[in-house]
Amino acid sequence: MVSNAARKYQQEEVYVQQQSVSTGSERVGLNAFEKTLYSLGAFATVLLLIVMISTKISINTAQHNLQDLQGQVAQTKNDNASQQQEISDLTSESHLKSVANKYGLSDKNSNVRNINR
Repeated sequence: MVSNAARKYQQEEVYVQQQSVSTGSERVGLNAFEKTLYSLGAFATVLLLIVMISTKISINTAQHNLQDLQGQVAQTKNDNASQQQEISDLTSESHLKSVANKYGLSDKNSNVRNINR
């Protein structure tokens, strides 16, 4: 009788072990909250990617515009420097005397000076 009880106990133990192994392989489905949470997470990820790409495009456009403006500023500075040099050349004393001689004008007053501001 003791041996029968031991065999039954061993058989029950094997059966319980088989049940615990078989229940571990079963998949549990997602409930509605988990599905909603995963959907919101995926949506947020896609939305952030779109925002990031849009921001990057805006930054690149602004940087391109900035480079164009910097080029225009440099060109304007060069033009201003060139015109300033031309003004200095045209208002120099030697140029004024050469123009006066060309048109037959003379300097009667030796105290006259050319003053540049």
